[in-house]
Amino acid sequence: MEKLLTHWEVKKEDIKFALIYPNLYYLGMSNLGFQSIYYELNRRSDTYCDRLFLNDSAQLNEKSFIANFAHNSSVTHHSSLLSSFETQRDLKEFDILGFSISFENDYFNIPKILNLAKIPPKASLRAENYPLVIAGGISISYNPEPLADFVDAFVIGEAEINIHNLLSTYKVWTENHLPKQALLKELAQLDGIYVPSFYDIEYNSDGTVKYIRTKGQGGKKDEAPAKIKASVIENIDDIETSSKILTGNTEFANTYLIEIARGCGRQCRFCVADYARRPPRYRSLQNTIQLAKQAQGHTNRIGLLGAAVSDHPQIDEIAQNLVKLKFRLSCSSLRVETVRPPLLDALAESGQNTITIAPEVATERLQKVINKPVEISQLHYVFEEALKRNISNIKLYFMIGVPSETQTDIEAIVEMVSGLRSIMLPYAKKHKRMGKLACAISPFVPKPHTPFQWSQMEDAKEKLNFLKHHLNQLGSVQMSSTSARLANMEGVLARGDRRLGPVIYDVAINGLTWNKALRKHGIDGNFYTQRERMFNEVLPWSHIDLGVNEEYLQSEYAKSRKAILTSPCQIGVCKKCGACR
Repeated sequence: MEKLLTHWEVKKEDIKFALIYPNLYYLGMSNLGFQSIYYELNRRSDTYCDRLFLNDSAQLNEKSFIANFAHNSSVTHHSSLLSSFETQRDLKEFDILGFSISFENDYFNIPKILNLAKIPPKASLRAENYPLVIAGGISISYNPEPLADFVDAFVIGEAEINIHNLLSTYKVWTENHLPKQALLKELAQLDGIYVPSFYDIEYNSDGTVKYIRTKGQGGKKDEAPAKIKASVIENIDDIETSSKILTGNTEFANTYLIEIARGCGRQCRFCVADYARRPPRYRSLQNTIQLAKQAQGHTNRIGLLGAAVSDHPQIDEIAQNLVKLKFRLSCSSLRVETVRPPLLDALAESGQNTITIAPEVATERLQKVINKPVEISQLHYVFEEALKRNISNIKLYFMIGVPSETQTDIEAIVEMVSGLRSIMLPYAKKHKRMGKLACAISPFVPKPHTPFQWSQMEDAKEKLNFLKHHLNQLGSVQMSSTSARLANMEGVLARGDRRLGPVIYDVAINGLTWNKALRKHGIDGNFYTQRERMFNEVLPWSHIDLGVNEEYLQSEYAKSRKAILTSPCQIGVCKKCGACR
């Protein structure tokens, strides 16, 4: 069942837009960015937006998709074969198909969905009568190249504003009855829109990129800019990044989500959410409370989202005001340096029994390497204060395989977890119940547009096995992890180029395994993941400008090798990285 918190008047459907999340409904509707774009599209007077998701069987064997009617306040879901969620239309009936992509391992579902819709997956084979295919999302913004074969235009950066520019351009194009190529030329001139067919990629004999240049170079007028500059929302108070649909079938069941911070500014060298979303911005206290009031009468649960929620300069006031409004509050990951009693009090009063913290690594040296210092004494203090308030569970996130990591660093993770478990024991004895200590372990994947983009990955299988063995021995510790195999695939897709297009196609359409598809096309996945890249190498994403200059990334990479810390962003004061231009 769904409950729509926003209703749109019946309108003329000048533009029919299918917003597609290439994975399960559960995951798509847990994604606040997906809901935000759905809202932006449907609040236009000339656009009707419908949704589409994959269901379990469609993802595994291509037999069916979720297609449910959800245009009333309360709806009941039913299944259909590849039709849209609200109106059960075939995808070919839409004008624009927009894929919202957050994770690399969903890339295979883009050609799969197009193929099942009887739409040619490859953009070069789609005739004028087929829908325009676009894609956006965080993974698209930092490297769209592996999907270049399938997508007409990519939305680079924050889409809440430039999606309107795209639609306005599309509407003018339809009114003028011009060929599709004319539309693509116009879209390529918009900020934050990347049309891959207007760019030539040449490779060196060693497999590295020789150059990326627009096809107009060489005497003719350029049809596209040499660099695609990501779009940035200056003030997030200007956009309603909050839940527009409530459903129990999400990670945050019947919880009204509000984005209170975008970007971070802590400068953790592995974090693409920081470097791809600069400068850091915060939603005001007044605007946050105003959005929260939209949930009154629909749910009493509020979830605050951001890269580091406790870093919000008014987080204590926000939490206290929400509790006064009788909301039950939850938060995404917290920074131990900025967790204070008022926030913990609000969480406890809301009945929360779990806090989430991401130390990432467990030694002081490695904290300096990744630029994420976490004082162990402060971590203990926050957990002790949480326990005093009957918040008895803690979830920890760690990475393994980060640059210069040693076995001592891995063993230190076990020691850190053991120390936190020891803090839980007196509480457990007093209350006659043991809290849960959950550890999520992820192999490190160096992402584009971060200081570690030149770094190599390592096979983390042995380290994962070591942690599984020793953490399970502690008792009352639950460990989950991403497999080394999936992490390596993610690394190839995140750091790859257009030569991966045929590989993705064969996995999605012809049913080849990942390794067989790589071998068929003569591609060594290790070329993308397990080699150090040189500063003078042209990277597959070098033509994408997310605002941070390359010289700054190089200086941070050099500092990581010397284990030197960098202080957090001074918004509006420091202009070193280039984001605050």
